[in-house]
Parts: sequence; C-alpha cells; structure tokens
Amino acid sequence: MNFFKYIKTKGIKQAIGTIYKYKINIILQKIMKLFLYYKPLENIIIIESHNDFDCNGGAFYEYLISNNYNKKYKIIWLLKNDYIPVLPPNVTCFNLFKPSIRKSYYIARAKLLVADSDITSKIREDQVSIFFDHGAIALKNVTQFYSKLADKVDYILSPSSNYDEVLCKQFCIKCPNEKMLHFGYPSEDIYFHECENEIKKITNIDYKKAILWMPTFRVGKFNGRNDSDINLPFGIPLIQTEDDMKKIQKLLETENVVLIIKIHPLQDPDSYKRLKSIKTKNIIVLDATDMKKFNLDNYRLLKFADAMISDYSSTIYSFLLLNRPAAFVLNDLKEYKLGYIVDNIDDWVYGDRIYSFNDFFDFVHKCVNDIDDHKIEREKLMHWIYEYRDGNACKRIVEFANL
Repeated sequence: MNFFKYIKTKGIKQAIGTIYKYKINIILQKIMKLFLYYKPLENIIIIESHNDFDCNGGAFYEYLISNNYNKKYKIIWLLKNDYIPVLPPNVTCFNLFKPSIRKSYYIARAKLLVADSDITSKIREDQVSIFFDHGAIALKNVTQFYSKLADKVDYILSPSSNYDEVLCKQFCIKCPNEKMLHFGYPSEDIYFHECENEIKKITNIDYKKAILWMPTFRVGKFNGRNDSDINLPFGIPLIQTEDDMKKIQKLLETENVVLIIKIHPLQDPDSYKRLKSIKTKNIIVLDATDMKKFNLDNYRLLKFADAMISDYSSTIYSFLLLNRPAAFVLNDLKEYKLGYIVDNIDDWVYGDRIYSFNDFFDFVHKCVNDIDDHKIEREKLMHWIYEYRDGNACKRIVEFANL
C-alpha cells in the first residue's frame, strides 16, 4: 500500500504515528548497517517482552541476571511503557518505538535478539534472532497477526514436535520446519523453582483456595478492535452486572476462596475500570498497572493458584504444566470472531466447561472439595504437548545461543 493510500485509509494522525514508530527506526538501522556491517558483533543481547520485563522475555532476562551473564554481555531492553525498575549493571533500556541512534547502534552490533511480541528484525546474517512468543499455545486463531513472522526470525520456540503442526499453522509456515526449537518456554521455568508466594503480595485473606481467572481480551484498547459479538460491559465473559459480582463474592466468602481476575494488558481500559470499581473482599482485579505496582508476574501467580479459569487464552495451557484443575469459560464460543486454530476444540478443552453461573459455582465447589474430574485427560494432553517438564528452558536457550 502506498503512503497516500495509507493516509486515506487510516488517517493522517495514524499515518504519522506509524512513520514515527517504525519507519524512522528502520531508516536508522539501515544507516547503521552501512557503517557497521563489516565490524565484528559485540556481546550484546536485545530483549523485548509482552508488557516489559514479563512473560518469556522477562523470565529469560531474570535467568541471565541471576547467572551473571550481564558481566559478559550488555543487555538492552526495548520497552513499551515508561516504567523502568532499578537496573543491574550493564543493562540499558530504550523505548521500543522511539527513534534512537544509540539504540540502532546496539541492534546493529547485537549477537542475539529475542522477542515475545514486537520483533526487531536482525540486520546481519551472523546475528541470531529467536521468537519466544508471550504464549504460543492457544485455541484462538491469530494467523492474521503472524503471517509475516517467519520472515523476521531465525528460530521459533515450540513446546514439542507434537505441537509443531498447530504452531506452524498459526504462524503461516510449512511443517515440519527447521525454525522450531523444542526447548520449552522460559516463563514456565518458575514452576519448577522456589520463589515467594505471589498471591500473598496482594491479599491478607487466610484463604482455603485461590483461583486465578485470566480471560483473553475481547475489546482491545487500540483501534476499537472487538473479537466477540457478545456485549461485555466489564470486558470479560460471563459477568454482565454488578449483581453478578456480588453473587460471586457471596459464594467466595462462604467457601473461603479468593478469586484473582487478571485483566489482559490489551483489554479496553474503560470496561475493566468499571469492573475494578465494584468493591469486593474476595475478588481481586489486577490490570497491567497493578502488575508493575506490586511487582507481580503472571507465571508466579499461576504457580501459586490452586485452580485456574480462562477461555481461549494461551495461559491455560501453560497452567497445564502444574497439573491442577482448570475451567474454560465458553459462553461466547460461537460468537468469538477470530475462530479457532485447532480442528476440534473438544480435544483441547481439558477441564470444566463454564457456560453459566451455575457452572461457575459448580467449579468453585469442586475446587474447595478437591474434586478433580479431568486428571487423566489433563495429564495425557500435558505429556503430548510438552517435551520437557523440568524448568530448564532458559538453560537450553543459553546453550543453543552459545552465550
């Protein structure tokens, strides 16, 4: 699409924003390539993650720091938000979208580039680029967003050769494919190592069970995107009114259960702000700002949850590794616009199915009473998807990249 047609389609404001965010960076990198192409690469690692310092990129970074790789390598973070924590030595941050000569220099000299979402393409053949993804295993069909991915990276993380066919379909590439690395995901290493109880950071309730609800977003905060034909006033499925929240609160209080609703970072803020405005003791609503404020991590929350609720999101397949009860909210199954990447969704729903409040309440009762109806099918799927279940994904990536 030419520039003038783009302006006509998207408007001049968005066109200028696109030029500022992407085109100038590309121009700067091409200039750096002219001057630095024959210079040897330096010990530089470029990292990007879904919401900064989180997901796979964040877990890989923490592994590098805890094992003192920043003594040998300069680590460059490409950030989307303004928040920057206290950084250890030899770590530098740049805005992912803001043009910078210094940032472009580091990209041109880096040995390794890794990304969860927004890929910074390598500019030299001797560089190595790995796409981690922020959650590759998902029911929803996102091929429209990943159709050009394989052209930008050398390698793509995959949980196993069994899952390659689905993942290649998602990324619009042939299968089998030499780009696939069956190392597991850095973010899931935390399941196998000791850490502080993440849930204790956000509540002092002496609960019997903690249930984590992580819905994928329907209405996005950018460009008015809406992935569901069902009206969701609070941005998440099932809950339609304030009374619905009060009914859930009453149940949770009776059963001594805490419910943590973690909002997707791309969810429209107006909807989840309405949800957060409803004050409930046993329901904790977390958005991206809260995650930064309390230094929380999705996967540490998953680690300490007794059960999980989700829908078409990748997180419920990460939770699979913990081998605990899970439920899928499917009340907009037919109205979900993106559709599904798998041929038969029934083969992938490994837990309870929630279509109504009665189903929701039944799942809570089962959790409280340690009733697990899906253990056998859950374990079968877990072993089929995951080649490794040992907490050493980061170690394998480091060894592969020869760091």
